[in-house]
Amino acid sequence: MLNGRSSGSFTRGDNNIVTTLTRGTRGEILETKRLRSGSFGIKIKVLNGRSQGEEMWVYHKDGASDLSLFAEMPSNWNQARSASSVSSAKAARVEADKPAIVDPESSKKKAARTVEAVEAVNKANKAVKKSNCTSCSVAAAAPTTEGQRSTIAPERTRYSSRGKALPKRTIPNACMKIMNTQGRPGALGQKMISLMSRPGYKEDFTSSKALGSLCPRFDSLSDQNKLLAWTWFWTALAREENVTCNASTEHGETYVDRSGRTRILNPDIGIGLWTMEKSAAVRRENGRGPECSSVSTAEGQARCAISIMRKDLVGSSNATSPGSYWGPLRGKRVQRQMMPHMERFRLCFQK
Repeated sequence: MLNGRSSGSFTRGDNNIVTTLTRGTRGEILETKRLRSGSFGIKIKVLNGRSQGEEMWVYHKDGASDLSLFAEMPSNWNQARSASSVSSAKAARVEADKPAIVDPESSKKKAARTVEAVEAVNKANKAVKKSNCTSCSVAAAAPTTEGQRSTIAPERTRYSSRGKALPKRTIPNACMKIMNTQGRPGALGQKMISLMSRPGYKEDFTSSKALGSLCPRFDSLSDQNKLLAWTWFWTALAREENVTCNASTEHGETYVDRSGRTRILNPDIGIGLWTMEKSAAVRRENGRGPECSSVSTAEGQARCAISIMRKDLVGSSNATSPGSYWGPLRGKRVQRQMMPHMERFRLCFQK
């Protein structure tokens, strides 16, 4: 068996082992990182077994590993071509039968680590506040999730009222430029935090119950964690609006439903992560303002989306409303499309 961990840290005392993976467990490789020891941490999405669909980190050491690595996602795992290196590997399979390592941690030791982490974050926050840097990222002082339980819970299987398993709504790798499944903002996510932290914007995005039912514990969070909750929200909405999270994707105006009828999808052609109106004339006609002057890049789309959401917050007090710009935030679609993602953000739902 092989330990599956919630974060890419593999030292004793991390207390991040979430499960054990038995021989024959297969996984798609999502991310790799080289450890100081020269070994590797590999993040996989489990493809079979009791942890199917979940994402976790596993340990790999060249020449002495419990994993087999493959150069591609195999159609036949028994005939798959081995990878020449970790960097070229696309898939992995657990080969070990031996028991996984148990990594217990005493409550005293865990408490001491927590105190040290809090002190480190406070020190970083003070350093950022004291510096006169005008270009520092707001996310620079965000708490680290390294060696701690991830802010984002693993994706779980959901069931219909009749007990049928519903399709999973997995966050693709491309969306992790906003926030990854360890709760760390990516480059685009950090930019969005900065945009939401501007005078006037911050007051609206951290206002009472701003995320509504999508984050029941919102009012109990610090402003910093409220903005992290928003960052995960934008990640989830991007996944629902644009499954590939490609900033250049165009969204058509109609689609054909299962019965063969043509339905209206968007009133105008959309583009990008959050389906911004592609036409500058349409944006002007709809009163989008200077924040939406350019939506050709991911950053421009983020700026426009945040501007639209701010108007929604002022008009309806929270992110979900019948008149929302985005379909997944209206009516029954909130529960079906957004809630499976937002329930994974532990700070919003777990005390």
